[in-house]
Parts: sequence; structure tokens; C-alpha cells
Amino acid sequence: MRIIRFSLLAIVLLSLQQTLSAQSYKTAAGIRIDNGVHLTVQQFIAQGWTAEGIVHTAVGSEDLGLTLLAEKHTKLLFRNFNIYGGIGGHYYWHNEPRGTEPIVDNNVYGLSFIGGAELSLGRLNVALDWKPELHLSESTETFGWNGASVSVRYILAKRERKTVKDWKVWDKFGGNKDKKSKDNKRKK
Repeated sequence: MRIIRFSLLAIVLLSLQQTLSAQSYKTAAGIRIDNGVHLTVQQFIAQGWTAEGIVHTAVGSEDLGLTLLAEKHTKLLFRNFNIYGGIGGHYYWHNEPRGTEPIVDNNVYGLSFIGGAELSLGRLNVALDWKPELHLSESTETFGWNGASVSVRYILAKRERKTVKDWKVWDKFGGNKDKKSKDNKRKK
């Protein structure tokens, strides 16, 4: 029940927040830890949107999976702290037999959903999220309730901050006297 409440709260917060420069990075890559250690790469696409790719492999397993997600980021409190939600697809290649159970299809594919929060500090991006999956293949499990995960990424390329254009309004009222005196000294 808590998971449903958290998901509803995240959706409401996403819809209420402004989408002004949510992410502070263009490209970030690192590891994602949930039921294994995975590789994750996020790429800024457009205002508030990123594409994330996750390569899954369980520790000591030959299985491999790939998830591609489109995520909408929304600033929460300040620029480097935001919440996000998204949707995408996944495909898992199973290279090991699954015990004595009859296997209908070795490979699993379907839709992936994601919701979470992230914080960027300097060149480090840390995210906490939840990624449920809806399997569309004939597997033994229809809906995957993956637990929470933690992602730690290194920011490879930062986004430039948008600056406010200086209209020099205060100059008319005597503001910026230091700048005027420096300009006058340069002219002499």
C-alpha cells in the first residue's frame, strides 16, 4: 500500500512543479544497485527530458538485460534536486536454465516504468528510484515488482546555466558605481 501512495504522490508532484532547468547535466554514467549491480547512462534530450539506458546483469549470472527509458525531470526546491518519472521498454536474455520449471520463453520483454528523485553535487549524481515492469512475453511472472534502487553516476558533461540578461536597470538609479568608476579610470 505504501508503494501505491508513494507512486501517486510522485505523480502529483510531477504535475504540479515547474519544469525549469531540472537537470544540471548533459551526460552522466555510473552504476545502479538493486538486486544486482548494473550500468546506467543518462543523456539530456530536451527541456526536462532525458533518455536512460540500463544494462542489467545479476552477480554471478550469464543473463543479460537492457532497459531504455524516457524520463521527465522536474525541479524540486532547487536546481540540482529533482524528481522524475518515465516509461520505456526492457528485454532480458536468459542464458542459464531456470531450475526444473518448464520454460515457455527464455527471453522476457515488456514495458518498464520508473519514478524517483535525484541529487547532483558537483560531478556526482545520486538517484533513488523504483522501476516496476510489465512483462508482455509468456514468462512465469507478468508484473515485476522490483524494489527500490540507488544509482550513482559521474557527470561526464555538465549543462550550462542560463543567465539572466542584464538590462542595466540599476545603472539609471546610481547602482553599479564601482563599475562606472572602473570604466572612467580605463578611459583616462
